[in-house]
Amino acid sequence: MLNKLSNPELIKLILPLFIIQLGLTVFSIYRLSKDKVKYLPKWAWLLIIIFGEILGCIIFLTIGRERE
Repeated sequence: MLNKLSNPELIKLILPLFIIQLGLTVFSIYRLSKDKVKYLPKWAWLLIIIFGEILGCIIFLTIGRERE
């Protein structure tokens, strides 16, 4: 299916996903700098956020932060 798309069409398809992932990563790193964390040190959460991409961000935001 993707091999039938031209390059501009493929870019239009992937660009919104890239922007969402980038925004979620930046937001997660911002929250990491401001919040207290659970289970792991901050440097470990940073690695999970960066290398885990979308799933790493979601895991940090759901279980990695201490709620006030």
